[in-house]
Amino acid sequence: MTHCVSTTRRLLESLDSNAISHHGMTFVDDAGNDERISYRELAEQALLHAGALRELGIRENDLVMLALPASVAHVSMLMGCVVLGALPCTVPLPGKRMVTTATHVVDVACDMYRPKLLIATDACAPSLVSMSQRTGVRVIDETALAAVLAVGTAPIISAKADNDAHHVQLTSGSISYPKAAVLSHRNVIANSLGIGGSVGFDTERGDRTASWLPLYHDMGLLTLLSNLHYRSPLLMMQPSSFIRNPLGWLKRVATARATTTSVPTFALRYCVRRFNEIAMAGIDLSACRNIFIGGERVDESTLHAFADTFAPYGLERSALQPCYGMAESTLAVTMHRAWHEGRVDGYPYVIADRIDTRDLIEQRRAVQAQTQDGEAVLAVGTPIPGMDYAIVGDHGDALDDRHVGEVSVRGTSVMLGYLNAGDGSLTTPFNPDGWFATGDIGYAANGQLFILGRKKEIIIIRGCNYFPHEIEEALGTHRVMQKGNCIAFGLHDEAAGTERLIVAVETRPADATAKTRAELQTLLQQHIGFSAQEIVFVEAGGLPRTTSGKLQRLKCKAQYEAGTLAVVETTVQPVAPEIITLPAEVLLVQPSQAGVRAAEGALA
Repeated sequence: MTHCVSTTRRLLESLDSNAISHHGMTFVDDAGNDERISYRELAEQALLHAGALRELGIRENDLVMLALPASVAHVSMLMGCVVLGALPCTVPLPGKRMVTTATHVVDVACDMYRPKLLIATDACAPSLVSMSQRTGVRVIDETALAAVLAVGTAPIISAKADNDAHHVQLTSGSISYPKAAVLSHRNVIANSLGIGGSVGFDTERGDRTASWLPLYHDMGLLTLLSNLHYRSPLLMMQPSSFIRNPLGWLKRVATARATTTSVPTFALRYCVRRFNEIAMAGIDLSACRNIFIGGERVDESTLHAFADTFAPYGLERSALQPCYGMAESTLAVTMHRAWHEGRVDGYPYVIADRIDTRDLIEQRRAVQAQTQDGEAVLAVGTPIPGMDYAIVGDHGDALDDRHVGEVSVRGTSVMLGYLNAGDGSLTTPFNPDGWFATGDIGYAANGQLFILGRKKEIIIIRGCNYFPHEIEEALGTHRVMQKGNCIAFGLHDEAAGTERLIVAVETRPADATAKTRAELQTLLQQHIGFSAQEIVFVEAGGLPRTTSGKLQRLKCKAQYEAGTLAVVETTVQPVAPEIITLPAEVLLVQPSQAGVRAAEGALA
C-alpha cells in the first residue's frame, strides 16, 4: 500500500496503473439500475470536473456544496473539487420523505458558511434557487453543469497534500446548527489506513465493500474515500432504498461478495424487524467478515438478535464489530483488531461490561455488577494507528480505569478545526497538548473504551447524574415503545433547586392516554426510583432527528421550552417527581427489541 500524503496523487496514480484498471465503484440508483466507473475513469472524470469548476470561477479553498445522490456524477465532482484544491462539502439531498429536514440543513449551512457554489440535481435545484435568493449562494443544476463540462476547460492540479484542507464535513448538529469540520489530506489517508489496518483490509486478497450510507454522513463519505485509497471494489446504494427494503442491502452484500460494510445500530434492528424468509432465499452472507457498527449507542441485545436472525444465511457472529468515532476525527477513533483468519466461534468483538448503575449514578465509577442484571455497555475497541484517547475529569485531570469522565482524542485523524461562519477562518478547539474534548462521556477498562452518552445531555436530579438512555430504556418494555421513539431531558427548576425530568414519547393518538402515561410513570418508579415531572406524547415522526437519524435531545428540549413540540395529548396534569431510595437489587432493564418506526424515514 502506497503511504502517500495526497489523495489527489493517489487518485491520479490510477492513470498510470494497469493492475487495478478492472476495479472501481458501482452506484445503484433508486430504480435499482447500476452505473459503474473504474478508478482510471474516475481520475479522468475528476480532471474534467476540475476544469469545469475552474470555468465556473472556483479557486483553491473555495467551499463547494454538493446536493447530489450517490452516483458517478457525485464522486466525479467530489474528486474534481479535491484535484482543484477546492473544499467539497456534501449536504443532504431533499427527497420525498425528508424535504423539510434536508432543505433546512442546506439552508442553514449555506447561510452560515456561504459556499461559492451549490451543485444540485435538476429536480432539487428550483427549491434551492428560491432559498439562495436570501443567502446569495450560486446554485447550478446538472443540466447547466453538463454544458460547462462540454467546454473542456483545462484543469489546474492543486499541490495540496498532508495538512492542507481536503474537504468539509458537516456534523450532526445537536440543536439545529451544524458545525463544519475541516479535514486534511493527511486526516483522510491516516483514517483510511487506520480502519483498513485494524481489520487487515487487503484488495489483493479480495476485500470489497458495500454501503447504503449517505455521502453527507462521515460513515458514508469515508467508506467511499477509503475504498478509493485502497482501489478496492465498492458498491454504493441509495439510503432511501435501504429504508424501503433493508433486506435488499443484505442481498447486495451477498451478490457483491462484499467483505466489509458499515451501519448504525438502528439498521440492524430494522433488518430484524423486516425479516422475511422468502426475501432471504438464496442469500449467502458468508463472505462478509466486517460489519462496523457505530454512529449511535450500540446495545448487546440488538447485535445478538441480528446475528441469530441471519446466521442461517452464512453470517458469522465475528463480523459484528462495535466501533467509535466522529466527524471531527474524520471517522474512526477506536476499533477492534479483527485480524482473525477463518471461522471464529462466538462474539469475539461484542465485549459486554455489566456495570452497577447505582455506583455509576452516585460515584461516577463503572463498577462491575455482582450479577448478570447490571447495565450492559459494549466495548468499542482500542485506538486505530495514529490515534489516542484519554478519559478526563472535570478539572482536566486524566482518570484511571473505570472512572467516568469526558473522552478526549488526538492524533493523525483529528480535524484541522471548525470553519467559522462568515469569514471562513478556522477555530482550533484543542488544548495546548493537542487534545480535542469530544463531549462524549465514557470510561476505559481492560484496555477497551466504553461510551455512555453525551455530556450536554446528562440529567442531574438531586446531585445524581442520569444518562438519557437509562431513562429511555427503562420505558422500553411498554407496549407503545419502540427503539428510538422516546427522548428524556432535564429542565432546571430554580424553586426546587434541581432539574425536572421531562419525557417525550412518539405514539399513535389512540395510545396517547392518561392510562399509558400512568403506566410509563410506574415503569420509571420501578426502574430508576422516581417518576417524571411530565410525560408528553408527540406525533409519529415528531421528535427531532439529525439527517443521519440520531435523536436530537437538546433540540427537543428547546422545542418543549418554546412550545413548538408537536404534542398530541396534554389533558392530564403533570405528576410531581418523587425522589426515593433505589433498592440495591433494582437495576435498569435491558433495551427493548421493538422496531424503529420513527427512524425509518430519517435517512430517506
